[in-house]
Amino acid sequence: MHIDNDPLKEEAYLLSYTRRIYHDFYVQNDIALLLASLAPDVSWCGGGSQMMRSGRDEVMRFFVSTKDEMIPFTIHNETTAVHRLSADFINITIASDIQTLPSTPLLLKEHFKCDILYRKNPDCANGIGWEIVHINNSVSYDKLNPDETYAIAEGTRAYQQLTETPVLPENKISFFRMIGRKLMSSLSREELHCLSILSIFDNFSVEDAATVCGNTDIYALLNKLLAQVFILHQTKTTGTYALYPLIREFLQQKFSLLPKEKQNQHLTCAAQHFLSQQQYTKAMSYANRAKNYSLCLRIFIGGADTILHSSPKTYPMDLLDHIPSSVLKKHMHPVLYILLDMYFTNARNLYQKNYDRVNSLLTGEDKHIFFELLKAYISLNNLPSMINHMQNACTILQHPHFRQKFYAPPLGFLCPSFALIYHSVPGKFSEEMNQLATLHQLSATINHKQNQEEWALYFKAEYSYHTGNWKKTAEILAHLSTLPAFAHELTLRARILYIQGFMAYFQNNSSSLSDIYEKLQSLLPRATSYESMLIHLCSLRLRSAIPCIAEKNISPDSEPESPLCHSPGLTYQELIETRTLIKPGNGIPLLYAALRNERFSRERHSVLGEIYSYLYQAIAYDMLNKPDDFHQSLTKALTLAAPDHIISPFLPFALHLPVTWSQIRGSDSMNHLIQDIALFVQERPYHLEVKSMQSPLLQEPLTGKELRIIHLAVSGKTNRKIAEELHLAEITIKKALSRIYKKLEIKNRTQLATLINQHFLNP
Repeated sequence: MHIDNDPLKEEAYLLSYTRRIYHDFYVQNDIALLLASLAPDVSWCGGGSQMMRSGRDEVMRFFVSTKDEMIPFTIHNETTAVHRLSADFINITIASDIQTLPSTPLLLKEHFKCDILYRKNPDCANGIGWEIVHINNSVSYDKLNPDETYAIAEGTRAYQQLTETPVLPENKISFFRMIGRKLMSSLSREELHCLSILSIFDNFSVEDAATVCGNTDIYALLNKLLAQVFILHQTKTTGTYALYPLIREFLQQKFSLLPKEKQNQHLTCAAQHFLSQQQYTKAMSYANRAKNYSLCLRIFIGGADTILHSSPKTYPMDLLDHIPSSVLKKHMHPVLYILLDMYFTNARNLYQKNYDRVNSLLTGEDKHIFFELLKAYISLNNLPSMINHMQNACTILQHPHFRQKFYAPPLGFLCPSFALIYHSVPGKFSEEMNQLATLHQLSATINHKQNQEEWALYFKAEYSYHTGNWKKTAEILAHLSTLPAFAHELTLRARILYIQGFMAYFQNNSSSLSDIYEKLQSLLPRATSYESMLIHLCSLRLRSAIPCIAEKNISPDSEPESPLCHSPGLTYQELIETRTLIKPGNGIPLLYAALRNERFSRERHSVLGEIYSYLYQAIAYDMLNKPDDFHQSLTKALTLAAPDHIISPFLPFALHLPVTWSQIRGSDSMNHLIQDIALFVQERPYHLEVKSMQSPLLQEPLTGKELRIIHLAVSGKTNRKIAEELHLAEITIKKALSRIYKKLEIKNRTQLATLINQHFLNP
């Protein structure tokens, strides 16, 4: 139901609606009405920089993630104000005193002011004709009484206030004393001791708690704490518990008073528990805190990929300093990973120090194989050098007396496109992809893996995809999908689905695209850490570039846990992040990000990275109304792409590049590339005008494929030409046209052209 256009009724209704949102959130912990009202470009500001969010998905994720941490409050002395800024914008302010319920043992209160800005939009999802585009929260505190402290709404704000601006440290001491009195009066000494141990966890399950507090009835303790409201909160969706930040800080001080041996014992116990569950990052963080270096090495051996992809670093950077040489010599594989991590994260001093130690420690074939593999990977993007060192490593490994176990780290560095990382010389793309296939085969030989025929085919498919030969790409990928490696090797399958997703998008096949995305997500339950991160990044790239995928409601749990740490993969991660800046008014930040990407891509010798950076610059310059810079950046991108006819980076940006392609001139290869891009741009409006085509004239909606056939038909192409272009049988096109005629209630192609000209588009 839409609000009447009477301004007074609009304001009164919106005020009532806003109060419901406000009361639902702070009194009942209900956020449904709030989430239903958020605009796609909503922004939210709270008590701390990490609480600032922009964009509907980001804001929704924040409120959903904090919902279970909310302590119910009562509201007093509420005042409201409505300010109509214009016909389309209304600002509503609510101010009130909120405090914990009278039954809560800990009295927490604050004076709260919330500003909510509405924008008029008759088509918004909540059905009232208005949507929230900005929320701003501000908090102030009255003079503290002996049994009062800063509020902990959302479980975090007071912690930030006390740690970021310690203006009155005596209040913190007083607060800890108060917590001590209240805890001491309700908990036994054993329970308090167990609670202090639980403060080592950010969050924990019942099983986690029982592991470190084996002599305590955990269920009874947790239920007792939940009943007290102010100590512990439970996230029911995951079945985990967490201490409120201020309570946890108090208990951590209690834990720090234990003898160091006891602290390390509990931390080691937690590390071993998470290691048994193959949660390597968590295990490493606790082993590191316990300074248990032998356990750190065990954890690293079991989950090197997981640990190296975590951020911040969880393994001790001085780990190798604490491992005896006799042990180190038996575990050179993790040492190789650590050295590569130090090299690619620019920890060069540590790298050189450990390099020198390994150099003095190893002898004979062990030394040769280690340094051949090391040199292969630090020769990144010099494919002939990488192949040479990998061949030397293979030769040594085939020696009958060689006993050391070595594995080559995965190629690709968590990037869905090998070409983005390894294409480094314009004009050499085809040659580089063949070299990459050879390198991958050598790596697989070292790792005793099969399926190299499938990978060789995949590299051909990726080359064909980037250069616009989609018919060949589709044929190779269809064949690959029938081979055993497609089912068993998830990194190969994820990359195949990734390419198929973009091809479906470019060809306007929305049903296939949705199916491909679901298949990609279905791989996650059986993926290892490396595979899981790659799948997440493939999904993230599809969502960042493809509107119908971006609209999916993505839960926070489906996102990667951390950004990439390896320098070779960062180019890709940065491109995803830069894509999110393509919004009205973002010209300056987009330009800065694009210039940064250009520098990083050059440092990493990534031709595709540079092409993307120039395209981002062109879009930014267009936003900033700088046509000369726009054309210069676009020309730079075309110049790099033309020698190899790389078309893939241009297509997702077609709608963001308002340019008359026919006016751009360059070399023959550039003109050929421009011609193909222009064909795509000319056809794309027909794919995008689905809403326009689906008019009341139609009894049954047209499909994406039918829209493409309509465009080709009214452009004058015969059924045979249409069939060749869409890779379909001629009889299929004939049947499709019959269905189209029936839907449009016409009889032939002439009537089709007339109808399109009169009612829809001007081809």
